Amino acid sequence: MSGQGIDDASQKRRDRFWAWGCCAAVHLAVLAGLLWPRHAPPLVKPEPSTLMVSIAEAPKPPGPPMDSEPGGRNNEIQPVMPQPVVPVFSTVAAPDNSDLLSDSQVAGAAGVGEGGGGGGGGCDLARAVQQALRRDPLVHAAVDNANRRGKAIRMWDGDWVRSGAQDGKGLSAVREAIMWAVAFAPEACRNEPVHGMVLVSLADGNTRFGIGTGNWRWSDLLGLRRAAAAR
Repeated sequence: MSGQGIDDASQKRRDRFWAWGCCAAVHLAVLAGLLWPRHAPPLVKPEPSTLMVSIAEAPKPPGPPMDSEPGGRNNEIQPVMPQPVVPVFSTVAAPDNSDLLSDSQVAGAAGVGEGGGGGGGGCDLARAVQQALRRDPLVHAAVDNANRRGKAIRMWDGDWVRSGAQDGKGLSAVREAIMWAVAFAPEACRNEPVHGMVLVSLADGNTRFGIGTGNWRWSDLLGLRRAAAAR
């Protein structure tokens, strides 16, 4: 081997040695850096942060009428004003019972066959009038329509008496039946004097008609005395 070849081999060995040395130095430096003790940074205690919390305000309870808001909060509720109440008046007509006889008046009257209504000389006009009333269906209908069934009714006391809300004086059907019975009676019977009230009745015995007052005659029911006086 020539001298030139020896030098080249030596040079290569040196280069290889330096390369390995440099590589080892680099690894040692990295390893030293990794293993070198380091002081840990001081722990920093975190500062408490402020949390904003919004609390809804509870509705304010209503106070006394003078303290509370008139329409609620922000006038949400409008007050309802009371409406004036207009009174309604109704007229109820009281029943007119002025034609009904009291118990004392009934007790003081004479019934048929008790000496009232004339009976002398074969006349018993009170009984004739009573029979005419009992058999006349129009009389019964008039009594029922006037709500006078079972009551004592004043029919004539010098003039015919209006019964309740009837249009004419005296129950028209009853008045006409009485006048017909009197008109067809003998004149002597019509002109006999009668004293006080006479009671004639329907078949039930409770529906009664009072005729007369004071001193009177059956002919007075026909208006003959007033017609003669007018002449």
